Formats: sequence, structure tokens, C-alpha cells
Amino acid sequence: MARRQDTVQDLVSEIRSQLDEQNSDSVDDNADILPSLNRGLDLGGNILARRYPEPFLATANIDLLSGIQEYDMPEQAFEDRVLRAEIAIDGSYEEVRRVSYQEATWIESSATSDIPSAYLIVGRKLRFLPTPTGIHNARIWYMRNPEQLVLPQGRITVYSPNDMELVVDSIGTDLSTEVDSLNSYVNIVDAQTGTIKRTLQIQTIDENNTITFRSSPLRSSVLNRTISGSMSSDVDLDDLVCSIRGTCVLEYAQPLRNFLIQFAVAEITRKLGADAPLESEILAKFEKALNVSNSGRETTRRVQRRSTSWAGRPTRRIIIPRNS
Repeated sequence: MARRQDTVQDLVSEIRSQLDEQNSDSVDDNADILPSLNRGLDLGGNILARRYPEPFLATANIDLLSGIQEYDMPEQAFEDRVLRAEIAIDGSYEEVRRVSYQEATWIESSATSDIPSAYLIVGRKLRFLPTPTGIHNARIWYMRNPEQLVLPQGRITVYSPNDMELVVDSIGTDLSTEVDSLNSYVNIVDAQTGTIKRTLQIQTIDENNTITFRSSPLRSSVLNRTISGSMSSDVDLDDLVCSIRGTCVLEYAQPLRNFLIQFAVAEITRKLGADAPLESEILAKFEKALNVSNSGRETTRRVQRRSTSWAGRPTRRIIIPRNS
């Protein structure tokens, strides 16, 4: 049986335990601990982006159109980090090389091409070079933003997909039935992985902790999430209800969990006016563990077959003249 992952509420409780601080006037869950956890998540995400982005790896497809050079970067790209761009050619994907803006001039000034040979990032746009004259499918690999951490608003104990209803063990204070409130929109989160299964709009909440959802939500999209009008069979017992703003279960638990807890403990200890050299020393150890997340996993380093001398389909090369 899989071990249940800690919820964000569990992380908050452990932080309070390490702080030995149960006074909510001094340290508030929403005003102090959650923001600190999410700042730690930003830092942890930055470390993973450089060392091991696979836990948050995502792809996006872009239709390249004739004469159109620039395309929007995926909105969920963490720190606008694009890891790889590919173009579908004869049924398979081939990599398009990324170049710097200094190199772009030489490629941009060449003749147009059916298939671009390079791309660069300009602001939040992907610019393909030379400008394509054909229509092709491009695939972008990027590291997505880790979901923001929010408190759970109830654990599912009974659910009825046909009736658009579920019962939770307790109703959180961040839920609302007001149609114009963001708190009427909730995520259903997998208790094991932190994955957001579905986003729904609350219609009613009764005194028995029964939540009924709208089969015809008033909005089709909120905060870039699609609002569903059905509760599919992927919803399960012990799944969690939380705010639409994020997830209440950490998506990548170890070693990120320990790093986030210690980050919050060290930050809040300093906020309370205490000296935190020991807490900072412990944090440094967890940061080191996060830096080597990829250690012991199968290597992805390979000799790149970029030369046309290799057998098989020739690969396209970018020829950049040197400055004289």
C-alpha cells in the first residue's frame, strides 16, 4: 500500500513543532507559514531547474505557420525556461538548435526556409529562424511552474459522480458558495501525488459537509484552469479538496519536503527576532541534498549525433560565419 503523502497542513504543523510556536498571533498559517513555504518552493524550483527538471517536465505543441516567426512561450514555463524545441519532419521530431541573439543575425539574414534551423528567446516569445515558409508542428519541452501550496479544505469520504456531490471529513474556511468568489472554485487533488485531477465550481454546501458542484459552471476557465461540469471516475476516496489557487499535497516530496520545512523554519525564526545560525546550517544541508537530486539515477548524457557523417537521416547544421 502506498504511503499517504503529507498534506500542506502536515507541513505547517511540523514547522510549528520545530519552531515550538503554537501561538497563531505570533505566527499565522496564511500570513507567515504558507508564504514562506511558497518562497522556499520558488528557490527549490530554481535548484531543480538547473539540476533535475524532470519532476516538473512538460511539453507544448505549436503550429508553425508560413511567414510567422514569433510564438508565445508556454504560460506555465518556470522562469521562462525552455529546455528544447523540436519540429516534426517526416513523422519524427528533430531538434532545433537554440542560439543567442548575437548569433541570430547571421541566420536571420539568410534565405527563408521551409523548416527553421534555429530559435532564440526574445522576451516571452520564441522566434524561429529563418522565418518558416512551410506549415509544421513544433514541440516545446519546458519545466513548468510547481503548483502553489495551499491548505486542504477537506478529505473526501463519500462521493457520487452522477449527483455531482461529495462528502468531506470537515469543511475548510476557504470554501464559498458565492458565485462571484474565486473561493467557489476548487481543485480535486490526488492524495498520493499532489496532481490536480479536476477543477469544479461549488453550488451548495450543507451542514453534513456535503458539497454539491455545478454541472454548468458559470465560467469555463479560471486562473487558466478549465472548469469542469462533470465529476469523473478519476475522483477517489481520500482525495483532497483545496483552493483553485494550487495544490495541498507537495508534488515532488523528497528531498524537497525537508528543504521547504527547514527553509520556513529558518526564515520565520529570523522574523521572530531570534538568531538562526543552526537553522541556516541545517538548511544548507537540505539544499545540498536537493542539488544532487539526480544522483544515482540513470544518466542522460549521450554523445550527440549532429554530424552529417553519421548513418541515417542527415541532421541539419547551423553554419554561423565568423566575424572578420
